[in-house]
Amino acid sequence: MRIFGSVDTFVESSGTLRLGRLVANATFLEALLRHGPYDLHEFFCPTRAEKARLEQFLRSLPDGEHLLARCRLRLQLEIPKAFAQGGWEVMHLGGWSRYLPSMAWARARWSPRPFPLTGTIHSLDDPSMPRALARLVRSPLGAHDAILCTSVAGREAFSRQVRRASELEGTVFPARLELSPLGVAESSFQPSPKGTARSRLAIPPNARVATWLGRISATSKADLHPLLYQWKLMEENRPGRLLVLAGGASGGDLESLAQTVRELGLTTSVRILPDLDEQAKADLLSASDVFVSPVDNFQETFGISVVEAMAAGLPVVASDWDGYKDLVDHGSTGYLVPTRWAPPPANLSGLRQILEPGLSQLALGQGVACDPAALRQALETLLGDPQLAARMGEQGRKRARERFSWAVVVGRLAGIWQELSSSCASVEVPGRGGLDPEVFLAQEMFGHYGSAAPHEWEGTVGLSELGRRVLDGRIPMPPTFGDLLDAVDGRLMTELVIGLRPGPRTIPDHLSSSASRTARGVDEARWVLAWLIKYGIVERT
Repeated sequence: MRIFGSVDTFVESSGTLRLGRLVANATFLEALLRHGPYDLHEFFCPTRAEKARLEQFLRSLPDGEHLLARCRLRLQLEIPKAFAQGGWEVMHLGGWSRYLPSMAWARARWSPRPFPLTGTIHSLDDPSMPRALARLVRSPLGAHDAILCTSVAGREAFSRQVRRASELEGTVFPARLELSPLGVAESSFQPSPKGTARSRLAIPPNARVATWLGRISATSKADLHPLLYQWKLMEENRPGRLLVLAGGASGGDLESLAQTVRELGLTTSVRILPDLDEQAKADLLSASDVFVSPVDNFQETFGISVVEAMAAGLPVVASDWDGYKDLVDHGSTGYLVPTRWAPPPANLSGLRQILEPGLSQLALGQGVACDPAALRQALETLLGDPQLAARMGEQGRKRARERFSWAVVVGRLAGIWQELSSSCASVEVPGRGGLDPEVFLAQEMFGHYGSAAPHEWEGTVGLSELGRRVLDGRIPMPPTFGDLLDAVDGRLMTELVIGLRPGPRTIPDHLSSSASRTARGVDEARWVLAWLIKYGIVERT
């Protein structure tokens, strides 16, 4: 049986901001279940609420019950036991910084055999990157593990950062950097009729429409003010054109753009549509003639919105920048606009770890210049030549289906994972038996807080009057926190209580015998005993 594993649920909420990472992860999950080669998909959820949320998401999909039947949902508390059993062809994570280093240490500690760990890059410009990379290169990853890079430019940027971190840490990073793009759902290739979509959005049937669709954020996506100034030059004496700026946005970003629209006198030719739902988003792509994306930010390693536009049959005008280089075939599916960058001055760069992340990212992005004249000319060409725009749009749809449909992407991923799994046959578990150095042991750090350290517990314990009432069923057992239930063996708790029915016992003997009878550790028994004392079921005598 081929088993896929993950400690990600791939289903998150971002409020009104539709982050590309979250969209990609959610659509990946559905595509994996529909197009992947695995017989079973095992997901370790952080909490019971997240487990229920993932189950609800799976049930909501078309044919959801069938998809759910091929999944096993567990809690992350079960990882040690599950690792001892093993059986995954791969353990894949939606990102790399949150879980990958910790999972490498967990594998070293609990797994009797190696299996591949993989994670996907997304944004690479956050000021926290150096710390995250230092932890990554120190973790016990091996040559059978991989970071999946979504674009050529993203892979090169990540490779440079890994090399830098490895040099500073005095180590060599052995994991592979594999090129694997993100994908788009099949629904993206099924646009609504243009007339119907325009009617729902109240767009005139004969208008020529250029659309931006993505986060409206100068700090984390693109400064759209330069586009508005070029639209002003294009709009003069050109009636019947409409620029739509749509996507999740903060109030400040929306007001800034709206003010510029008013100041430039563009209120009749520019429309701002924040926080579209899925139907309105699909309608907007169907209603448009050209997609424009002058991204100037360093966080964009791929560009889901560009591929969605291509899948809908739109020609794309985009900055010749980062992951966009892999998406748009210049002159065939649209135009890449020449883009140059000047880094911030040294004094500003030196504040990168001090400034708020958004302000730090904005400082980088404001030095990125997407050629205004070339941007305007590309838009003029496509808006003025409907036949050319349609022809390029169809070429873009063909390219998107051949390279970026999830069915194709999942097939490529499965091939990478199978190759990595095959390479595990001749290797040992990296860092076997090690302990994550960033996980401090509470006893070492806080053992002096209490009246006595845990290892100094002495004396005797017995059932309290409350404990006897609970044991006799006269009052209910105190509640336990549900998300921790799977960390405790119920038999151990029962043994610690029932074992005191004959009378008090010394703490060391009671812990030792209870742990022995239930095949659990003394440290776990001590922790459960502390809980029983905390709630008054057991008392020191």
